[in-house]
Amino acid sequence: MSMNHLPRLEEFVGNGNAHAATRGTFLRKAGIGGAALVGGGVLLGASAGTARAGHDNPAAITDVDVLNFALTLEYLEAAFYVQALGSGSQTLPPGVPASAGKFKRGAITGAKQLAGFGGRIRSTSYSYLSAIRDHEVTHVAFLRGALGGAAAPACTFDFSKGLTSVGTFLATARTLENTGVMAYDGAIRYVDAGDNLQAGAQIATVEARHAAYLNLITRQSPFPHAFDAGKKPSEIVAAVLATGFIKECPPSVLALFAKFKNNGA
Repeated sequence: MSMNHLPRLEEFVGNGNAHAATRGTFLRKAGIGGAALVGGGVLLGASAGTARAGHDNPAAITDVDVLNFALTLEYLEAAFYVQALGSGSQTLPPGVPASAGKFKRGAITGAKQLAGFGGRIRSTSYSYLSAIRDHEVTHVAFLRGALGGAAAPACTFDFSKGLTSVGTFLATARTLENTGVMAYDGAIRYVDAGDNLQAGAQIATVEARHAAYLNLITRQSPFPHAFDAGKKPSEIVAAVLATGFIKECPPSVLALFAKFKNNGA
């Protein structure tokens, strides 16, 4: 698959229905299942400020490295939501274990964290959180399809500390989504191919919408700053490892983490 054949934005702009663009539609239009992308990448890296494509040592960090870094984060997010809400009706890609879920609809909509919100926010909360889950699963499938045989395997996760209650679930989800935005915004300076920059932007803006929603329902500003901060991949790795959510990773993923750190990325 060539990134030149990624679906254009207008193909997915429906009639305002939040579920107009289904996972199946996205994957069909994106061409997932065809030939793998070679040399592609998107995603994480610097601090807040003016971002630029390319970097000082283009041979050190490749677009494939950045794509795999993004995939590793998407594995984590997808697995988290599946463990929290269950697998749903979709087919899960490799690396995202199936789960019956920790919280049912009533536990979410009736949670004390949503008390005081209007009935519309409470009644739609489970559906919107499930849509976020489906987006993250779609991101995994998309990146795996783009990378083909170069796709990194998933780490093993333990989210027990982040799923002790609906409150901890929502707070953890908010943290993961905001971290994802920082990761994508930071990685952009390590991306060379224009098609990959566009693909990364199309995912990053959705992650930002997720973060805004989670911020809102946990009573934080959905858009706290005029600019989102970017963080280097090595900074994101350190932050994620500090959560204890990652139990172990395949050697190739650990080597990727080390590569970012050793190259100051």
